[in-house]
Amino acid sequence: MVQVNRLSHLILDANAILRYLRDDVPVQANAVRLRLIEAQAGRLVLELHPLVLAEVIFVLQSFYSVPRPKIVSILTTFLDTPGIKMHEEERMRQALIRYAERNVSFVDAYLAVLGAETTFAIFSFDRGLDKFKDVRRIEK
Repeated sequence: MVQVNRLSHLILDANAILRYLRDDVPVQANAVRLRLIEAQAGRLVLELHPLVLAEVIFVLQSFYSVPRPKIVSILTTFLDTPGIKMHEEERMRQALIRYAERNVSFVDAYLAVLGAETTFAIFSFDRGLDKFKDVRRIEK
């Protein structure tokens, strides 16, 4: 049986990403910076779950009032960091683009990506989804 080094993978939490992006708690931001350096060197994989990305976006927008284009720019750069791996990465990147282009929540942008990919209708009363021409929304 092959033993896996459990320390070679870490799961990122939203607060770690936010401390790094905001650099508002220098000690914590530096701890994240050191892990990113390890990841860039190939000694560590930082796992980012899509729900964590959604939480980071929500906090940046609602608590810190960061404009959408800036959120998308900084998170795209962050996701491009070698050693960061995210489940559904391409889908999440497409959701970031849709989030930037339309005045919808990130979750709605993600649903729009799913709807466009699968051609399944989205059952929702949220008319904001109608902003996406490649998505079919139903209410009944």
